[in-house]
Amino acid sequence: MSMFREHWIGGIVTYTTFFVISLVATLAVSLLTELPLTWNPTIPSPVQPLKIIGCFAIAVLFGLWPDVDIKSKSQKLFYRVLFVLNAALLVFGMYLESALLGLFAMLPIISKHRGWTHSKVTMLLLPCLFLVIPIYVTYPEWSAGGEKPLELLGLLLEMAMPNALQNWLPFYVASFIGYATHLHLDGILFQSRKAQRRKARAGQ
Repeated sequence: MSMFREHWIGGIVTYTTFFVISLVATLAVSLLTELPLTWNPTIPSPVQPLKIIGCFAIAVLFGLWPDVDIKSKSQKLFYRVLFVLNAALLVFGMYLESALLGLFAMLPIISKHRGWTHSKVTMLLLPCLFLVIPIYVTYPEWSAGGEKPLELLGLLLEMAMPNALQNWLPFYVASFIGYATHLHLDGILFQSRKAQRRKARAGQ
């Protein structure tokens, strides 16, 4: 099995397992305690099918993302997506965002294979984009420059963060699971049996 196929299958299988367990727990607690189905913030509500599909897609994409630092199917896929996003940002006049995206897109290319894209720290931090970007988009003071950084941070924690967590935490969880699955299959997070066999063959 190719690594590309192994990683996307790994991402979707792992997230499916998590989603089913979390959904069963959500329904069971709701039935026993009469809590609303939205009490569990780690997955979208069962009445939000588009968000559920989005979470599965994100789990697969983040299961592929770390290999963007080497010539691969993952790299081709992501750079096509990044090109379309960058073009859209330019069309809508979001030049700062376009420049930042372009800068970020260059980082994997200039780094070594299995460098920062295969880091456990990146696994934790990169999915935070699903929390930070919605706050940036919905909170106009970021771009208006009308508040000092510390005042903005206080407002962020007071008002924006709870809303972002409620709406976007499922996407963070999905991306984290996909990313962690990739690192596990590569033998970085935990040594999988396949990774151990691959390492043993490489040492022969």
